[in-house]
Amino acid sequence: MLKDDTTAPSGVNSSIPVIDFSLFNSNPAECARQVLEASQNIGFFYLKNHGVPQDLIEEMFDASKSFFSQPVKVKAQRMIGPDNVGYSPMKSETLDPEHQKVGDLKEAFNLRKYSIDEETSAGYFSKGDKEIQYKVGQFFKGLNELSSKVMECFAIGLQVPESAGGRHYFEKCHVWEEDSGTTLRFLHYPSQPGDPNTPLAGSHTDYGSITLLMQKDIAGLEVQASRTHKDVPWVPAPVIPNTILVNIADHLQMWTNGLLKSTMHRVMYNPQQQKNSRYSIACFMHANNDMKLDPIPTPLITQEMRAEAVEFEEARHLNAGEYLTWRLNRSYNYDQPLEES
Repeated sequence: MLKDDTTAPSGVNSSIPVIDFSLFNSNPAECARQVLEASQNIGFFYLKNHGVPQDLIEEMFDASKSFFSQPVKVKAQRMIGPDNVGYSPMKSETLDPEHQKVGDLKEAFNLRKYSIDEETSAGYFSKGDKEIQYKVGQFFKGLNELSSKVMECFAIGLQVPESAGGRHYFEKCHVWEEDSGTTLRFLHYPSQPGDPNTPLAGSHTDYGSITLLMQKDIAGLEVQASRTHKDVPWVPAPVIPNTILVNIADHLQMWTNGLLKSTMHRVMYNPQQQKNSRYSIACFMHANNDMKLDPIPTPLITQEMRAEAVEFEEARHLNAGEYLTWRLNRSYNYDQPLEES
């Protein structure tokens, strides 16, 4: 277990657990128990022995560094738009518009499932290297397979009845061949003097079911240890080699009426960034666009919980695709002027 050096209020978890995901094959019930416990306590957990080849992850980081090393005018030839595919420059996204004075101090390149074989998206990101483009697709699909296993753990832990699909309940919600907002995102936080009080990515929750995150070299991610106690310290999520960090996102909070919390997180300045860039890769897993976000069948959700689950009430009438569009429109400025680099 990784401990923060600050003290949280009684009953508030201030550590992010590391789960050995080889348990999924040897003891799925125990694996599901650990996943559910972490998800109820802090909403984040690391997976080791996750099955995604580390050499492939390293190749993806190399491809990311190669892409972001290009001049802004070159990267901007495939600008992001409402389809959530392409390049987003510095300050174009504001994840915490209520509190941020400027947009996030990061740049990113997004791929959607339908775009991984396109010359205008994955081909452009790989700078025309067909081998890298193919590996990006294999990487994306491998992360999708891992997420399916994690979602299976949730179904087991939530005790979804066999009559409703049991451990396979979430399969119908996340079909690779169906349209969804599932997004592979390459992120770059350029070196900068930095203000330790200014977030590089504002405080936010993620918009889908779960997020798989790979970090490299420089830390900076922080997690809010509680959604109830707003004054608790933020918990650092350090870089742990050969692990993938998983967090709960909004769909799961709505599906469980708050039993599982979509945890707030942010990226803050790290002193190492004064002379070095920070890179990360995130895979945002989303339900099929037409999937409703109503509570799932589980005995762990009581009628009282259903009545009290009001945090996402204004989005309850939306399906997964509509919800993503709603969230993106609140955070993006597609007309943000480019900053030269």
